[in-house]
Amino acid sequence: MNGIADALLTDLRRLIGDLGTDGGLIGPSVYDTAQVLRLAPPADSVWPAFEWLLAQQRPDGGWGNPETPRTRDIATLAALLALQKYSRCDTTYDRIQEGVSFLRRQAAQWTRPLPDDIPLAAELVLPTLVAQARQQEIDISSAPYAGLSALGERRRRMIAEVTIRPGTSPVHSWETWGQDLDGSLIDGAGSIGHSPAATAAWLHATQRCANLSDARAAARQYLERAAQVTGVGIPGVVPTVWPYGRNEQSVSLFALFLAGLHSHPALCDILRAQTDDVWRGLRPEGQGISDHFAADGDITAMNLVIVTAAGYQPNRASLQHYIVNDYCMTYPNELQRSLSATAHAAHALALLGGDPTPLLDYLCKRRAADGYWAGDKWHASWFYLTSHTIHALLQAGRVEDALPAQAALIDHQRPDGSWGVTDATGEETAYAVLGLLAFKRAGALSEQGSHALRRAGTWLLSRYRPHTEGYGACWIAKEMYRPRRISWASEIIAALAWVCDDAASVPKR
Repeated sequence: MNGIADALLTDLRRLIGDLGTDGGLIGPSVYDTAQVLRLAPPADSVWPAFEWLLAQQRPDGGWGNPETPRTRDIATLAALLALQKYSRCDTTYDRIQEGVSFLRRQAAQWTRPLPDDIPLAAELVLPTLVAQARQQEIDISSAPYAGLSALGERRRRMIAEVTIRPGTSPVHSWETWGQDLDGSLIDGAGSIGHSPAATAAWLHATQRCANLSDARAAARQYLERAAQVTGVGIPGVVPTVWPYGRNEQSVSLFALFLAGLHSHPALCDILRAQTDDVWRGLRPEGQGISDHFAADGDITAMNLVIVTAAGYQPNRASLQHYIVNDYCMTYPNELQRSLSATAHAAHALALLGGDPTPLLDYLCKRRAADGYWAGDKWHASWFYLTSHTIHALLQAGRVEDALPAQAALIDHQRPDGSWGVTDATGEETAYAVLGLLAFKRAGALSEQGSHALRRAGTWLLSRYRPHTEGYGACWIAKEMYRPRRISWASEIIAALAWVCDDAASVPKR
C-alpha cells in the first residue's frame, strides 16, 4: 500500500496547492454555451462551439444529464434556440424537432408541486426560454410551466424590492430580468453575476452603448477566460458559473476535514497555506464562491469548520444570521431550502459549541423512508447530502439518529463496490466511503459496513490513475455541472483516507 499511498499523496498535494487558482476549474455548460453563441458569440468563429453543442444532444433528443430530469429543460431549450439561430441544413432542423419532442415528453414533470431541488433560478430561466422559443416559432406550450412561472413572478417582485448590487445572487440570473444598460453591475471578475449567460445577455443588450466600451471589453475578456477553465479548449464553450475559487477551496478542504486528513503530516505544509488563506478571506458576513461575490451560509459554515480545525477561533456570529429557525439559508430571500447548507451549519455549530439541535431535528424529519437524505438544491447525488449529514450528526453525538443512513449506504452499494445514483461514479463512491469511515471512527460501523467499506476502497484504488481526472457531473446550478477540482479531489481524498485507515487497522507485529 505504500506505493499507492505515495501516489495519492503526490496527486493530492498538487491539487491542494492549486485550489482556487484560475478562479477554479469547472466543466462546460450546455445552457451557458448556447446563450453565449446566441448573444455574444466568439469573434473568430461560432462553428467549433456550435459543433460541440450539437454533439451534446442525447439519443432521446434532449440535452443534459438523464439522471436528473428537471435539470434538462433549461439546457435543451437554450440549445434549440442556438441551433435555430445557426441552422444550416435539414439535419439541424431534424435535431431541433427531436429536441421539441423531448420537451413535450418532459413537460408533465412541471405540472406537479415544485420540490426544493429545482435548478438554480429555474423559475426565471425556464419561462423566459419558453417565451423566447415561442417567439421563434418553436412549438412549445407554456401551459405546463404555469406553476413555475408563478414562482418566477414572485421572484421578480422580490428582486424589484431590493437594491441590486454587483456580485449578488439576483444578478446571476440577469439574463431573465435585467434592463438597466449601464456598467454598474460589472463585478470584480468583469462579469455580470459570475454568470457567462448573464454576461453574454448584457453584452448583447449594450452593443450600441458607445459609453460602455471599457466595461464591454472587460466582459468580453471574462467570457474568454471562463472558456479556458472547462478543459474543452473551444472558444465560446463556457462553464455555468465562474469564478468559483473560494467554493473550490472550501468544499475540498472541508472534505479533507471529514476524511480526517487535515492533520496528515505529509499534507500539513500545503494545507497550512490554504487554511491561512481561508482565514484571511473570511469577511464579517462569511465567505462566498469568490472574493467578488456575496457571502453565503453554505460556504461560511464549511469555512468555519476548516479554520477551527486549523487552530483558529472564528466568531460563529458570521454564520448565525443565515440560520432561520430550523434551517440555514444559502442566500437571503431563498425560495427553496438547501439541506446540505443546513447540514454544514449544524456541523459548524456542533464543533464551535453552538446548539445544532433545531437544524439536526429538521434534517431528521426530512430523511427518506429507508434512511438516507435526498433532494438537495446544490447536489444531485443523495450520497453527498447523506454523507455530510452523517458527519454532522456524529459531530453532535447523535449516533442513533445517524445509524439508519449506514444501512442505506450498505443496501445501495453496487456489486463491484461502488455507488452511484444511476451509473457508478468515483465522486459518489467517495462520499459513501467518507460516511462509512465516520461511523468506523465513532465505533459504530457494523460488520456489514466494514465489508462494504473494504469493497469500496478496493474499487476506488482499482480505477485510480495518477494525474488523471475522473468524470461525472453531480452538482446543480442552472443545469448539472462538474466542479473539476472538487470532484477530482473527493475521489483522491476518500481513497487516501481508506488506505490510511486500512493501514492503521493492520495489527503491528
